[in-house]
Amino acid sequence: MESENILDIKDLNVSFNLPEGTVKVLNGINFTIRKDEVFGIVGESGCGKSVTASSILQLLPKNAQRSGEILLHTENGIINITSLTPTDEKMRQIRGNDIAMIFQEPAASFSPVYTIGEQMIENIILHKTLSEKEAKEIALEMIEKVKIPDPKKIINSYPFELSGGMLQRCMIALALSCNPMILIADEPTTALDVTIQAQILYLMKELQKEFESSIIFITHDLGVIAQMADRVAVMYLGKIVEEGTVYDIFNNPLHPYTRALMTSIPKVGIKKTRLEAIKGIVPDPFNKPKGCSFHNRCPNYIAGVCDTKEPKNITFSKDHTVACFLYGGKNNE
Repeated sequence: MESENILDIKDLNVSFNLPEGTVKVLNGINFTIRKDEVFGIVGESGCGKSVTASSILQLLPKNAQRSGEILLHTENGIINITSLTPTDEKMRQIRGNDIAMIFQEPAASFSPVYTIGEQMIENIILHKTLSEKEAKEIALEMIEKVKIPDPKKIINSYPFELSGGMLQRCMIALALSCNPMILIADEPTTALDVTIQAQILYLMKELQKEFESSIIFITHDLGVIAQMADRVAVMYLGKIVEEGTVYDIFNNPLHPYTRALMTSIPKVGIKKTRLEAIKGIVPDPFNKPKGCSFHNRCPNYIAGVCDTKEPKNITFSKDHTVACFLYGGKNNE
């Protein structure tokens, strides 16, 4: 039996109006999030991972233009998020209640002039009809669940009194305090050392099972994706170039970009003087190449094809799709 879809993103396009001109950041993004799964989004910096997350929560800047559909499946029916404005009351209820987010830098996400407890209690009361005392009990319970010693002390602490690892745990507690359907984790372990990173990842996986939430896990770290994700989307220059189960992506990568990412991972026990690197640089988004956006860095480049037309998405096997002229034969011409 197939899992139930709780979020559908259809043909999502995002561009920004800048003094230099209009730059297109997302180009026809399509994916679904299923119940109780971890969906990983991976790619180089600047490929559009965080913009995708911001689009879901309507957190884009004012100079952004967006088209497409973002459909949230709730108990009360389907909500088209793209039809709501960022300040719409329904959108404000979705943020933190149905969809919550763990941001990349926890120190910048908490207000320095309010205690951790005050900020958690405010969030809980905003979405639940509870008294301040009841909200405080939930906040204490959540801080305890993220395995921080002495929750009563932490709830009365200011963010600057806590370490990066403890702040990230508090951010997870805040995000899960209203038991959201979807948790968006935007590179939640980037600023942490590897030991704390491992603890945070284990904690997130443990809490995901307990709360039965789905997670959209955004990172550039393939090691983290291998540990966390059930399905993976590989992004390059605003497009999803390959999508599949974590087994498909790691054991049978199809797109030359995905294969290049895999070969650049250092391997235990294999000594090399230099790591493999993807040749060339990411193109200027103001001046994207014609055809496949990866063709100028691709070792399998086909002259007259890759530089003239954009490849279609080809279904290689169940749950495994790729946008590349190496697959699909005449169907991709």
